[in-house]
Amino acid sequence: MATVDQIRTQLEFMAKAGAPPVTNIAQVNSVDEAAGTCDLRDEDGQLIFDVRLRPVLSGNKSFIQIPAIDSYVLAVRIEDDEDWMIIACDQVEKIAWYTGTTIFELTEKVHIESGGESLATLMDDLFQAISNMVFTTNTGPTINLVNALEFEALKTRFKTLLK
Repeated sequence: MATVDQIRTQLEFMAKAGAPPVTNIAQVNSVDEAAGTCDLRDEDGQLIFDVRLRPVLSGNKSFIQIPAIDSYVLAVRIEDDEDWMIIACDQVEKIAWYTGTTIFELTEKVHIESGGESLATLMDDLFQAISNMVFTTNTGPTINLVNALEFEALKTRFKTLLK
């Protein structure tokens, strides 16, 4: 009579023989960010084409992580299909979140944009306004910031972008 461990081992062997694996650690061969896919090379050198970088390949954007070429990723099989999806990367080129008109991207730099305003542009405009500061004086202490309206406009723009 077989032991529980022997039965378990035999069941695992039979399951693996009859179905493809549900996870795969593979190396990134190429990336198509626009399509939201990449091609992988598994440990046997087999190519796996059109691996998803997000669960649903539609025109909608939400979250995407772009793995570095030649880095390793963990891919999972989607349901009982031949489709695969990346769920983790050991090296990431880019991570992006899209929510409505808000974009948050991490690459070697950070990009934040919302409602048509970008943080980088706002910062540039802020520093330009600071360098343009002009005061009127009465031969003594400053009595009036001439470009105060420029700072008020920037404050409003920052509130549009940031919570």
